[in-house]
Amino acid sequence: MTVTGITDQMLQYGKVTEGIYNNKPKHPKAYGIKRPESMNIIAALTGLFLVLVLIYKFV
Repeated sequence: MTVTGITDQMLQYGKVTEGIYNNKPKHPKAYGIKRPESMNIIAALTGLFLVLVLIYKFV
């Protein structure tokens, strides 16, 4: 059995996946809670580390 052309299942799959991609938000929120971005976390940890090093060095 050879399959030629686009079947109904292929068309249906294409429509469903296109609908999912069109309705999916670009930046979804997890249960309405906005999580901090990774750059902000890295900046905060870097600042904390710098403060701890300066305290250790001058005390």
